[in-house]
Amino acid sequence: MSKTAVISEAEELMAFLNTWLIPNDTRQPTETLPDLATDRDRWDKTFARVPAPVTPAEREELLGLRDELRADVEERGWGRLDTWLQRSPLRARVQEGHLVHRGADTPTGEVLKLAVELVAQGRWTRVRACPDCRWVFYDQSRNNSRVWCSMYAGETGRACGSIAKVKEMRSRSAG
Repeated sequence: MSKTAVISEAEELMAFLNTWLIPNDTRQPTETLPDLATDRDRWDKTFARVPAPVTPAEREELLGLRDELRADVEERGWGRLDTWLQRSPLRARVQEGHLVHRGADTPTGEVLKLAVELVAQGRWTRVRACPDCRWVFYDQSRNNSRVWCSMYAGETGRACGSIAKVKEMRSRSAG
């Protein structure tokens, strides 16, 4: 699998995980998944692999999965992901040297498949949550050491890295 495909899968998982966010302007937790799930055009533009949830039960299941995966990311673990996989009909096999998934035709199954791909490629540890704004991002740094969502304010973060560095510098200067 090419690096582009890996990052693309990672980006789709990040888009899913970031359907809960703390916007820069309000700094209040915001839930976007229910509205996104009812707007098929927006859903299809946001997610290439994950089918839109059709029933209220599918939407609730996606909310639960999203919250559990975010908790794993924030704790730098995968215990909740493993629990979801144990309950899921998702099955993986190796076929011609590639991981092939069965039973991933539901919205939840497709999200689990994205997460499993990152684990299988040893990239789950590169999925991080900013300690300040909690934006989930994929760490593409060479030494896997990125901490903050961004150094510059924008759609994908609020420059938490720059803000933290300024606070640290001021703290040292103060004494």
